[in-house]
Amino acid sequence: MKYLQTQNSVFVILLTYISTRVYGQNPAPLCTFKTHKTAQSEMNKRLQPLLGRVFETTDFENLYSYNIGICVNADPQKQFGENVGVVQNLIRDRYPKHGIIGYYNNSQLIEGTDWLILEYLDGQPYANHCGHEPRKARIMITCDNNVKSGEETVKIFEEEIEKTEDCYYLFEISTPDICIKEPPITISLSVGSILVIIFIVVVCLYILLGFLYNRLVLGAKGKEQIPNYSFWQDFGNLQADGCNYICRTGSRSESKPYKGLGDDQLQEEDDRDDHLLPM
Repeated sequence: MKYLQTQNSVFVILLTYISTRVYGQNPAPLCTFKTHKTAQSEMNKRLQPLLGRVFETTDFENLYSYNIGICVNADPQKQFGENVGVVQNLIRDRYPKHGIIGYYNNSQLIEGTDWLILEYLDGQPYANHCGHEPRKARIMITCDNNVKSGEETVKIFEEEIEKTEDCYYLFEISTPDICIKEPPITISLSVGSILVIIFIVVVCLYILLGFLYNRLVLGAKGKEQIPNYSFWQDFGNLQADGCNYICRTGSRSESKPYKGLGDDQLQEEDDRDDHLLPM
């Protein structure tokens, strides 16, 4: 009886382990776009190469560092809760301070040809700026084929707080992963093009092989090395005769008989001397 219970326990543990490995995996990271009418899957498709990645950067004065998650928690330890998109960390302080700039479960996306702007909303409210509105992060993702995938450059440009509303943190991520892949150019040849190529190849082979045969085998030199030189020499004359016969349609004038020099004058003198003869 104890053996059966032990065996059943082992079976349950094994089944639980298998179900956890197969069905209990963490779901794929996805942003939630509450204000968009387009399907969530379509909105996340353009971000697919970057989904689940976390980037880090610091400001120009090296006062703050930032963790930026692309549709995933920017704080892997989840010290600040779920769905945290961007975390701000104060560096120059004895006691580190953190702030949440935006959540990826309330996102907006603007798409361009070679750029994206991913916006996280509902961050911690400002204490003294921007009408105490919630912070938000704008992440500008640009196409850059000069950067290798996995070696993206991340920058923070500014924190726009000189307004009474619509303040934001602006980040830039340069990556080749969102570049639109152009389809390879395929060159298709028509039947006529193929026939022309075959004709040119045959002519080149005819000239080359004929030249080598005449020079090396027959010992020809000069123009005689041209394959069938006499035929091609007559061929031009034949073409000229054919063109003359076909194109010149007028009747040919008959050649006049040749008359010697002074025949007309002698004939006239004979006519003038006829009246001197005796009757």
